[in-house]
Formats: sequence, C-alpha cells, structure tokens
Amino acid sequence: MTPADRTRLCKLLGMLGSDHPGERDNAARAAHALIQKLGITWRDAFLAQPPKREPLFSTWRNACAELQKRPGDLRPWERGFVADLPAFPRISTKQRYILFEIYDRVTKRDREAA
Repeated sequence: MTPADRTRLCKLLGMLGSDHPGERDNAARAAHALIQKLGITWRDAFLAQPPKREPLFSTWRNACAELQKRPGDLRPWERGFVADLPAFPRISTKQRYILFEIYDRVTKRDREAA
C-alpha cells in the first residue's frame, strides 16, 4: 500500500461513523473496493508494515566507493576527501552533507539521462 492508499483508506473508514446510513454504506463499499483493487486482504491492510524508504545510497561508504570509480568527475580536493572518509568509523553531519553534495553533483547527469 502506498501512503496515498493508506490515507484514502483512513478517510473512508472515518466515514463509517457517519449519522447517514447511505454515507456509511458507500464508504464501506469504497473501502472494500480499494482493498480489492490493491489485491490485498483486510489483514494485510492493517498488519503489514509500511515499506521502509530506500535511502539515496545505502551507506556513506558505498557512496565513497561509487565516487572513487569516477575520479574524472571529481575535483582534486573531492578526490582526497572521498578517498579519506572510509578510514573513519563514523562521519560527522557536515561530512555527510558535503558527501551528499558531491554525490548529487556527480550523478546529476546520470539521473537526467534516465
């Protein structure tokens, strides 16, 4: 279920408390139709965990490895920065931000071409 599907289902279920029988019936039918359209069961709708967001890159070390494969796209300072980072057990928020900016700039053409 997408977040939009969850929101729609919540709105429909909220209408089940209406004082108008026709509105309740229509909300129940629409909720059931949504569940069928999604190809899931009511159990799936309530017990399934929402999918975790996939990060832009799985770890900062992977980002460094990807950038090191493209030394021609990096500025001299960036080559040193990306080469030195994996030696650290953790990186700071500022280092993460700089790494993201470099990664974003270097991979921008790839994203635009896709």
